Amino acid sequence: MNKFTQFLNRIFGRSTSSATAESSASFITTAFEEMVAQHRQHASSWKHGKEKGWTADLSAGVIMFKFDKDQTGTAHFQTIGSYDEVAGTFTWAWANDSVPAALCKHAKLAKKWGLAQQHPSFTSKTVTCTMQDAWNFAAATRKIANAKTVYRGRVGSNFIFMTTDEVHLDALGSNALWAANRNKTNW
Repeated sequence: MNKFTQFLNRIFGRSTSSATAESSASFITTAFEEMVAQHRQHASSWKHGKEKGWTADLSAGVIMFKFDKDQTGTAHFQTIGSYDEVAGTFTWAWANDSVPAALCKHAKLAKKWGLAQQHPSFTSKTVTCTMQDAWNFAAATRKIANAKTVYRGRVGSNFIFMTTDEVHLDALGSNALWAANRNKTNW
């Protein structure tokens, strides 16, 4: 059995019809390829992947990236889920009580897609998987929600996956109250 077939069986289980599984797998593959292309573009336009640190304001739903030379970037975010690299599990944001409901909208869209596609990895609260699978979940969620990009931030042995809207670059000094003016209820 080839690796792709093993991947499909692991993610979809054996109860999903092969046509639905193939359609979902194609969607996820396309979403991943699009995400990688976006990451390349964002690496040149706003230094995606070159940040020195990040912080998130859960009440405002805003993430701030810190770069060299006092430059920052801010964007609205939604939490997709978290990957525990020790346990090898991904927990969806909609299943995590510590994530505010307002920050789970995109994860809930992914769950809705998973229900329609009969895809158990998108409808189970916690999934045993690899980091690559977690990236696939994030890429599909970005595509489903039509978000600008995916960001993965490390917190201890966990990785938080988030979708973001457009990142706005600023100088750190002019951005002291970075979340105050970024409240946006419709994202």
